[in-house]
Amino acid sequence: IGCGEPSVLRSREMGKSKGSGGLGLTALMKLGQQTMDTLKEGSEQSVLVDFDNEWTKVRSQLEHIDNLGKNVELPQDMELKIKKIKSDMEKMITFVRKAYGLSDDNRRKWSWTTYVPVAKPAIQTLGPAACVYLSMGQYLLVYIVVSVLIIMVLLKLQKDLVVDFLKAWKGENDAKTYKHIKKLREHYETLREFATFQNQLRRARTFDVRSILEDNKAARVFWTRHFGANKHSVKTPRMIEALLHVNNQTHMVGKQMIELVYNTIANIIDKNNDGVVSPIELLDFLKYFGPVHKCVTRIKESLIYEDNGSPKRYPWFTWRSKDRQELESLMKQYGVDGDFVVRCSSRGEGRFAITFIRNGNIKSVLAYYTSDHSPQGPFSITDGKGGMLHYKNLALLVSDWRKVLKQAFMDPETLVYFSISGKPFEVQASLFMQRSRKYARTLLGEMFDPRPDETKFPRGKFWKSDTGHTSENPIFLDRDSSAFNVILNWYRYDGKLYVPGNISKELMAEEMTFFKLPFRPEYKEVSGVQSITSFVETKTK
Repeated sequence: IGCGEPSVLRSREMGKSKGSGGLGLTALMKLGQQTMDTLKEGSEQSVLVDFDNEWTKVRSQLEHIDNLGKNVELPQDMELKIKKIKSDMEKMITFVRKAYGLSDDNRRKWSWTTYVPVAKPAIQTLGPAACVYLSMGQYLLVYIVVSVLIIMVLLKLQKDLVVDFLKAWKGENDAKTYKHIKKLREHYETLREFATFQNQLRRARTFDVRSILEDNKAARVFWTRHFGANKHSVKTPRMIEALLHVNNQTHMVGKQMIELVYNTIANIIDKNNDGVVSPIELLDFLKYFGPVHKCVTRIKESLIYEDNGSPKRYPWFTWRSKDRQELESLMKQYGVDGDFVVRCSSRGEGRFAITFIRNGNIKSVLAYYTSDHSPQGPFSITDGKGGMLHYKNLALLVSDWRKVLKQAFMDPETLVYFSISGKPFEVQASLFMQRSRKYARTLLGEMFDPRPDETKFPRGKFWKSDTGHTSENPIFLDRDSSAFNVILNWYRYDGKLYVPGNISKELMAEEMTFFKLPFRPEYKEVSGVQSITSFVETKTK
């Protein structure tokens, strides 16, 4: 089973060098080859044949991964797995050599393991007959005493010999070897799946980079220069860092601005939210905010504004995938006159759909991302008279149409993440967006209030902040988590309050006061102590 030491494994210290307390990979494979060649000579033990077959399969996968490693950097978790596989194989071959009687010079030595399996059928057949014959003689007692003495002497002087005999008789070594065979099969599947996945990535790399980026020279040069021509995908943080560098935006001042620009680009460019960006996703992003050397500037000018020195994201732009029918259905249910939303249109490249409510009717118009060389600006919209109006960014376009586009429509299907004393909760924003006065006056109703303030932006703090939009940055409240479930159910079930018996009414009264639910407790004196018996809904002014 010998093979040259794989360079990718050697470079990551997958094999141990001399004196490090273990065998190197080359030495281990050579030892395995010699062991199995010697043990299988003249042997028909199926367990050894099975062990050799599985060992060979694992060896071949390690060689295959070595070939892949010449062009692919192994993930850290896979490096650790390969190191563990190598350690297991070393222990396995050491056990097999000892169990099946192989000396250090690769010669088979005398072992119960060799002879007991052969003699066992004869002993089982002739043993009972011999015992019956001896029991018929006059020296039965002598035979018993002598046998006991022999056994005692063997246990005293040759205990290991007796133990080895019993193990061979019970087949314990074969049982342990079969366990090792099962483990080798698991290792083989792990290595095979990884190698298959890497082969798929290698084929995809060639297709994406050479074909998809062929029509966009600037994007192709950018990708090749920063990530290499063979990269199938790039981790989102690395992609954003490269874009910031190309756009000369690495000097941005202020932690808030850096985080906001970073998160905005990540939300748009990583469409399927898998943590990596493919060439297809990069091209799609550039169709709306390109070219590559100006895309970060476009994002900042179009989607980010300053509010009293603090950077904020315009709430009217959505990067979530929603078709026109779905969006219009939500706006009918939750929207009011003047609500609008801007999104990337599915009708064609570089088109933005502006959907708004006017006089109770839902309408849509298209804005276009045109040539970067246009002196008036790359963003344009029809003026209704057969002409086009041009703008330098989306924000200026929206601002110029404020008579129609009055306030941003807040997506009710936006996921909201809470952490209530460390316990996570995930709900849709629509739960708190009812326009009924009863709901709007509560703590969460105010936090998610979509109605515009004097600046034409939503009143609710949630829409003006990044907090609560991801599981990594949830809205933290130091309140009782079981009582919070009762609060959520009040919103879910149309203002009906259900308090389980395992929650203290006194605790529930405190939580309802904090969350501003329209209830007051009713008390009853029992044995001189005022206790809450029920909750009565109060009228909302």
